[in-house]
Amino acid sequence: MIGKVTVWFMTEEERLAYIAKHPIVPSEQPSGPVFKKNEEKRKISSKNGAKSTKELWQKRKSE
Repeated sequence: MIGKVTVWFMTEEERLAYIAKHPIVPSEQPSGPVFKKNEEKRKISSKNGAKSTKELWQKRKSE
């Protein structure tokens, strides 16, 4: 049924048993030149975005 929400209540013991049965296993990041290239682009883009945001806030403060 659309819009119906099911709420589950667990005791602390049930929650811990569920976590023990279904552990969260960290996965390894993909390796290789494609991943490294994209990571570098993302870091550069992030720096540029932070710079432009900082400049915008400085302009707004000075007005």
